[in-house]
Amino acid sequence: MPTLNWIGKDKVINHHMDVPFKVLEHSYGFDNGTQTDKETNSGNKIIHGDNLEALKALLPEYEGRIKCIYIDPPYNTGNEGWVYNDNVNEPKIKKWLGSVVGKESDDLTRHDKWLCMMYPRLKLLQKLLADKGSLVISIGYQEVFNLMPILKELFASKQIACVTVQTSGGKPSGSFNYQHEFLIFIVPNDFEANPMKFTGGKERTPFEGLTLATFDKTQRPNQTYPIFVNAETGLLDSIGESLQERIKNGKYQGELSEFDYDFNEAPEGTVAVWPITSKGKQCVWRLAPNRLKSDWEKGYIKISPNRQKASLNKYSIQYLPEGVIKKVEKGELNVSGKEPNSPTLTFGENKTVGSDIPTIWLEKEFYSVKGTTLLNDIFEKKIFNYPKPLPLITEILRALTSQNDIILDSFAGSGSTAHAVLDLNQEDEGNRKFILIEMEDYAESVTSERVKMVVNGFSEQEGTGGSFDFYELGQPMFLEDGNLNELDGVEKIRQYVYYTETKTPLSATKHKDNKHFLGKQNDTAYYFHYEQDEVTTLDHAFLATMKTKAEQYVIYADNCLLTKDFMTKHNIIFKKIPRDITRF
Repeated sequence: MPTLNWIGKDKVINHHMDVPFKVLEHSYGFDNGTQTDKETNSGNKIIHGDNLEALKALLPEYEGRIKCIYIDPPYNTGNEGWVYNDNVNEPKIKKWLGSVVGKESDDLTRHDKWLCMMYPRLKLLQKLLADKGSLVISIGYQEVFNLMPILKELFASKQIACVTVQTSGGKPSGSFNYQHEFLIFIVPNDFEANPMKFTGGKERTPFEGLTLATFDKTQRPNQTYPIFVNAETGLLDSIGESLQERIKNGKYQGELSEFDYDFNEAPEGTVAVWPITSKGKQCVWRLAPNRLKSDWEKGYIKISPNRQKASLNKYSIQYLPEGVIKKVEKGELNVSGKEPNSPTLTFGENKTVGSDIPTIWLEKEFYSVKGTTLLNDIFEKKIFNYPKPLPLITEILRALTSQNDIILDSFAGSGSTAHAVLDLNQEDEGNRKFILIEMEDYAESVTSERVKMVVNGFSEQEGTGGSFDFYELGQPMFLEDGNLNELDGVEKIRQYVYYTETKTPLSATKHKDNKHFLGKQNDTAYYFHYEQDEVTTLDHAFLATMKTKAEQYVIYADNCLLTKDFMTKHNIIFKKIPRDITRF
C-alpha cells in the first residue's frame, strides 16, 4: 500500500512513545447540579490540557475500551493560527512545530506541520479504540486528501468511508463555492450501523424481498430452487430441489444457463414460486434451502399474495435480514405476535429503518450556523463561531453507539459531544459515558460550563441530569533523573505499574493480601513493594506477607536479597524500582 510522506514524518512516527506520561489531577466534580470537591466516579470526564499528553494519560484505564471516538481537529484553513508545540526531540522540528501555522502564502510547510501534529495523536487514539470501535473525523477539503492516506496506513484492517456533509449555503473561494465538509468514518469491516433519524432512510416493515438479483443460476445453483406454497392457506408447503441437487442426482444434465424455471412441477394443491424479480429477470434466492426451512420455522419468513398481477409468481416471499434477526433476539425490536395459523412473526407498529449510512448528508440541521445559534442560546451571548451543530454529533453517535458505550472527543471545543451523549441517554435511558479533552483556556469557562447547563437545563430546555469530573494534567510520572515523581502519589504510581505489566486497569478493590499486592492476571501475581520514605527490599520476610497463590510472581522493590536459584525455583521475577518500570 502506498504511504504518504511529508517533511518531519520520520521525527514524529514514534513520537507518541516519547510523550511523558502525566497523571490526571482531579479539580472538581459536578453531580446533578452541585459542584463538589469529591470525584463523582460517574465515568464522565472533562480534561483540560494538551490532548497528546491527555490521551496518553488515559491509556492505563482506557486502552482498547473506547467504543466511539469523534474528533474535530483544526482544518488548517490558513485562518486558524493554530499552535501545537509537541516538544519533539529534534531542535528544528521542535522550533518548527512551536511556531504559529499561518496562511499558505506565509507558511509553505503548514500541511507538513499539520500532519506532524495529527500523526502521534492518531497513534494514541488507535491504542484507545476498542477492537469493534469506530473513529469519526470532521475535516475540510484543505487536508482531507492528506488525512485519508495516513488513516489507511494506521487503520489498514478497518473499513474507511468518506461522507460529504453540506454545512452551509456556500463559501466562495478561488472561483468555487464550497458548501460542504467531510466526515471520515473508520469502522470495523463487519460494522452494522444503528438507524439514524435524519439520514437513515424511510420507516418500513422489517421484512425484505428474498430475491437476490445480483446473482443468477449459473453463479449460485444451490440458491436456485422452487418454493411450494399451499394454494388454500398461503403457507409454506415444501421446498423443491435446488439446481445443484438436480445436477448431483442426475436429474438435470444441461447447461446451467438453460435451466428452466418450471411452474408446472408444483405438487398437487400447491403453487411454485421461483426467484424472479419484479421486472421478470430470473435470479436466485438469498437463502439456501435448509436455511429457508429453518427461518420459516422460527417465524423469519413471510409469504403473502403478490400484488404484481403480471408476475408469474402468485406469492411474494420475504425474509428477515441478519441485522433485524439480531435485534429481535436481543429484544431491541419488539415482536407483537404471529400471523394467524402461521409461524411468521408480526411487529405491530414497530418498524425498522434502513441503517446504512448515506455518503451524502444534506439536512439543514447540519449547517454550521446551527451550532453557533445553539451555543449563543445556551450562554445568552456570542461565544465563538461555528461549533459543530448538535444534530450532526447526535446522529453520528446514534449510528455508532449502544447504551453503555464510552465516547471520546479529544478536540472538544464547546462540548457538543458531551451534549449529544447526555441527550441520547435521556432519549433512550442509556448510560453512555463521555470523555472530553480541550487544551484551550475555555475548557472550564465554555466546555465545562456548557455541560453544566445541559445537565441543569437552559432557556426553556429541560435539563438532562448527569454528572462529570473535571481534571487538569498533573505531574509527569518520572522526573528528569529517571526517579519516580512522588508528588503523583503512591496510588497513581501503582496504577501505572500494573498497566505497564498487564495492559489492563488496576482494580479499585482492596485486597486482603497485603498493601503492596496489585493484582493477579493469567496466573501471575504482581506486587509493588514501594514506600516513599524508605528503601524497600525483596527478602524472605516480604515473601511471608504474600498470601495470593500463583504460578508466577512479579515483584517490584528497591533491592533484592533472594538468590537467583531460589527465585528460579519459585518462579519469582524481581524488578528494580525505578530502573525496570516500563516507559511507554
